[in-house]
Amino acid sequence: MACRQLFCRRFFQSHVSSNILAQHSGIANQQRPLSYIKFTSCRFQPSIFTGRNHNCRNQTHSVKQLSVINWSNQTHRSFHLHSCCCCQQIGDEKATTSVNSDTAKVDYTLRETVLNVMGAKYRVSYVDEGDKSDPVVLCLHGMPACHKDFLSILPALVNGGARVILLNFPGIGYSWHLEGPAFDYSHLTKAKLVEAFLSYLGINKVNMLVSHSSSGHSGMQLSANTDLIQGVTFICPIAHLPHGKSKQTFSRDVMYYLLKLPIMRAVLGPLILSVFRKVSKMPIPEVEYFYGLIVESKTWNWKQAEADLKTINAKAMPVMVLAAHRDPIVQLYISKGVMNLLGISQGNRLTYSKDNVWQPVEKGNVNPMKHGVIFEKSSHWIQKSHPDVVADLILNFLKAINDHR
Repeated sequence: MACRQLFCRRFFQSHVSSNILAQHSGIANQQRPLSYIKFTSCRFQPSIFTGRNHNCRNQTHSVKQLSVINWSNQTHRSFHLHSCCCCQQIGDEKATTSVNSDTAKVDYTLRETVLNVMGAKYRVSYVDEGDKSDPVVLCLHGMPACHKDFLSILPALVNGGARVILLNFPGIGYSWHLEGPAFDYSHLTKAKLVEAFLSYLGINKVNMLVSHSSSGHSGMQLSANTDLIQGVTFICPIAHLPHGKSKQTFSRDVMYYLLKLPIMRAVLGPLILSVFRKVSKMPIPEVEYFYGLIVESKTWNWKQAEADLKTINAKAMPVMVLAAHRDPIVQLYISKGVMNLLGISQGNRLTYSKDNVWQPVEKGNVNPMKHGVIFEKSSHWIQKSHPDVVADLILNFLKAINDHR
């Protein structure tokens, strides 16, 4: 069954999608455009693809709109396929997403553009909500994750007077590598992609960078080695130390070589992923995402992260670290180590208790420009378990930075 599904995915990706694009291009002597949708990341079926003509921006060419149902998360997406040399940005996707158990809905627009980064071309999707004149809050997700990791705090941040931008990195189904050197998942490549993305938006200063999980390395790189970032919030960041149970890389390297070939991912991937879910408690939905996580983990540079954290501290950059007492991925001692390297003393740390009460770790006034918060009743995704608290912390931190300047 797994082999048959893999064959169907590969066949449909390489044959059907390319034929659709070629038949409806309508532009003489143009190279057949690339299919940028990674069908291997979701369980797609040919019967759910529908097409209709759509005029591009110069009103003379036409592109093909493709409706896709993603059965892995029951969402519907509409894409305008890039089959016209003048179209560098796809039509925006309107989306409504449930972000928590009480079925609250968040309306947002998922936009897309094409970026050239280090000799490669990417089609990148992102969310950009709020007034363009408001302070910029840029949120970077971990791996495997996407913009939806921050939808729970999006409305509160926008209503609080922030322009919120949620960027999707390639490799998890919302942004795609088109051509050139393959995406290597490294924090350096991601940082360069962020720089190119901000240049595209015309943003030369980010008032607040919010970096979650494995984007911690990219956030540290940007904060330490560029002048783009004015203040940074790390949420359960993968940083200067590996997980206590993963100091030996042998098992990771074995999984990498076992899953390197697509046929092996199809046959062995579900079994390995099932075991990994039980051990790590990470809700990874797809084998392809899991493989991406393994590839990225091979690029993590613990010594470089430690050096970047020390540089951020030396720059006296405003910084806030949010940690979770029950985090199975970034254990609490790692987050406390991050606080130490950033110069966040015990007196500048707060605890948000199981009874939802603020408690200082030590008596004294907390420095609003450099502090840490430990959530006793949360896990790795603090912004999802405590969205109102996290949004308030970010807005208050943002206000402190602006007042200080």
